[in-house]
Amino acid sequence: MREWILNVNPAEVRVLVSGFQSWSEAELRPLTDSQAVPLMRWRHEQGHDPGFLPSGQAGVWRSHTMLALVRPDGSGWVGMAGEATQTFIQWEARAQGDHVTVTCTLEGPDVPLHWEDTRDVIATLEARAADLGQAMHARTPAPLRVWCSWYSYYRAVTLEAMLDNARRARAAGLPFDVFQLDDGFQADLGDWTEPSAHFGGHARDLPAPLQALGYTPGLWLAPFLASPTSRLFAEHPDWMLRGEGGQPLPVGHNWGGPYYTLDTTHPEVLAWLRELAATARGWGYTYLKLDFLYGAALPGVRHDPRVGRAQAYRMGLQALRDGAGPDAFLLGCGAPLAQSIGLVDAMRTGPDVAPFWDEESRRVWLGDATGPSARNALHTALSRWYQHPWYQPDPDVAICRRELSLLGHDEREAVAGMLDVVGGLRASSDPIELLDDAGLALLRRCLDVSTPDRPVTLSQSFGGATTHFSRGTFNLTDTTAAGVRPHSYREGSHG
Repeated sequence: MREWILNVNPAEVRVLVSGFQSWSEAELRPLTDSQAVPLMRWRHEQGHDPGFLPSGQAGVWRSHTMLALVRPDGSGWVGMAGEATQTFIQWEARAQGDHVTVTCTLEGPDVPLHWEDTRDVIATLEARAADLGQAMHARTPAPLRVWCSWYSYYRAVTLEAMLDNARRARAAGLPFDVFQLDDGFQADLGDWTEPSAHFGGHARDLPAPLQALGYTPGLWLAPFLASPTSRLFAEHPDWMLRGEGGQPLPVGHNWGGPYYTLDTTHPEVLAWLRELAATARGWGYTYLKLDFLYGAALPGVRHDPRVGRAQAYRMGLQALRDGAGPDAFLLGCGAPLAQSIGLVDAMRTGPDVAPFWDEESRRVWLGDATGPSARNALHTALSRWYQHPWYQPDPDVAICRRELSLLGHDEREAVAGMLDVVGGLRASSDPIELLDDAGLALLRRCLDVSTPDRPVTLSQSFGGATTHFSRGTFNLTDTTAAGVRPHSYREGSHG
C-alpha cells in the first residue's frame, strides 16, 4: 500500500471517484460527504466490487483505477494506474481533521502508479487516462449508431419485431449502422444456442435479412452467466465460480432469481467461451454486446487458485475476443472498466437509461444508484468523460418516444445532451412506429456522432456529478440552479 498525506482542509476539497464496473457510481462530491453503500447484499455483487465496496462513511471515498481531489481554483491531485491488465487498483481518500490521507492498494501484480499535485486537475486527469489507454493498446474504432431491442421490448422481443423496426428505420432513412438483438432470444442464461419459446425463430435467422437491409447484425450475450435452471448449469456445475463452502456462488439477482458465473480459470470454460463467440460470429453477428461481465471478476474459489481476480476476468474476455476474431466489434457492459482496455471496442460507462427520471426510493433509502434511470445514467456517464481514450464510451440509449415513457421534454433533452457531450456510441431502442415527427427529429439529432466534450470546472456541480461542460450545463437536481431548470441541459451555459 502507498500513502500520501495532503495538508489541505478536507472541507475545501471535492473528490472525483469512479466505481468498479459500468454501472457502479462515478461521482464528484464534497470530500466530507458520505459515499453510499447499498443496503441490499446482492447489489454489492451486481453493482459494485464486494472486495472493495464503497465506504459508507462520511469523509471516506473509495475509487477504482483513478482518484482526483479538487481545490476550489481547479488545482488539486490526480492519481491514476499506469497499467491494469492483471491488477485492481484501489484508491481511498480519507478526511482526517486538518488533512487528507490518500492510500492506494494493488490487488494483483505490481503496476506503475501516477500521483501528481497539479494546477489543472481536468487536463492532468485526461492526460493520465490517455497514457493508460496507450499503455494497454486501447481499441478506439469509429463510433457506431445502434438500434437495440432492450429498452422497449425487453425479454419479450421477437424476430418479427426486430425485422419490423429494421424495415421502418430503412424506410424512414434513419442512419443506423447496427441492429442489435438483446436479451430474450435464448432459452435460458447459458443456453445461448437454443431459442426461447416466444422468439418466433432462432437468433441465426436474423443476420441475413438485416444485412439485406444494409445493417450490421448485433447480438447480446451475458457469456459468463448461467441460470440454475439452464442446461449449461446442469451439465457443468463444476464450471462455476464457488464459495468457500464449495457450492456455486450466486453473483446477483435478476431474471426472477439468483444466477451463477463461470470460472474463467477453468480450461474447459475458456474453450466453451471461444466456441460461443465463434458460433455467434458464424451466424453472422460481427457486433457483440457482452453484458454482466463483472461475474468473472468477483471474489470466489477458482479452479486455478494461483490466478487473481483481474487476471481471471481478462482471461475470459480474451477467450471471447479470440473466438469472435480481431475484427469483431465488442461492446462491454457491466464490466470492470480499466481491465477491459485493449480487448473491447466500446464500453458502457454508466447504468442503464430508463424511460423515467429517477428511482429515488432505491437510490436514497437503499443507497443504490447503480440501477436503471435517466438520472443515474447521466450522473455516472458524465463523470467518466475522460475515459474515451480507453474505448468508445457507450452512454446508452436516447429515449425519444413520448409513449411508453415517463420522461418529460427537458429530461429527454438532457439524455440527448449527455450523448452529445460524452461522444462515442449513439443508440436508440424506441419502436420506430411510436415516434411522431418531433420524436423522429430528436432521434436524428441523437444519431449525429460528436467529438467528446470537456468539463469547464470540477469546482461546481449541479447534482453530485460532473455537470459543467464547454457545450452546456446539466442540472441533475430537483430545483432550478443558476437558471438551469431541474432535470435539464442548457446549451452554451456554464452556470
